[in-house]
Amino acid sequence: MLEEIWQYKLQIVPVLLFMLLFELPAFLRKLKKTFYVPIYFSIYPLRQINQDLSTYLGEDDFYDEGWRLDPAQAETLRRKIIFTSVVSATIDALLVPLVVGLVAAFLLEKAAFFQFVTVLAVYKVISISFSLRNSHLHILDSKWKNALLAIIYIAYIGVVIEMLRTSYFWASPFVSASDWAGLLSSFSAFVFGKTLAQGLVFAFLVAIFSNFIADRKLREQNVSNDE
Repeated sequence: MLEEIWQYKLQIVPVLLFMLLFELPAFLRKLKKTFYVPIYFSIYPLRQINQDLSTYLGEDDFYDEGWRLDPAQAETLRRKIIFTSVVSATIDALLVPLVVGLVAAFLLEKAAFFQFVTVLAVYKVISISFSLRNSHLHILDSKWKNALLAIIYIAYIGVVIEMLRTSYFWASPFVSASDWAGLLSSFSAFVFGKTLAQGLVFAFLVAIFSNFIADRKLREQNVSNDE
């Protein structure tokens, strides 16, 4: 066993390429400055929070627009924040790993795929640890909210790994047999049978957290202090 470990070869180039592929959507969102709550913490630790959330909470000191919103406008913005949080988190946790796992089935052998998943998991755990440690400096003001964020992050890592693994091992037999018709015909069953339930549960958790983060009472307090 020690000899196996000593001779173990890390396939650096394929792993790095798939790490870049996995992080590409996050990089594009960084360029467009669309940091969504809460999963952006795990990708951009210690960066600015979503501008919409800053505006809603009346903490947008640079633009100073939050206090100008009337109650109807503030509530509309609040619903937008929750909706984009759920959509963004679902893309990060479901769509991206599903597509990357599918691409990996065409290009990576099993050993390289497991190396990629391991490196990705370690990277996410480190990023999330930084996020949780510093979350109180951004938008969290209580221990139970921090605990809820930790639960969401655990669910996020679990769903990402499961989506990668499930997508890869679902597609691999079809790719090996060059059975493209079988791949396409089973795609809907794969998506709706194996991913929908996880997606709904995760989206529900994110919606709950976003609802607490876009705190009406905190907004009222911040706006009244600015007036």
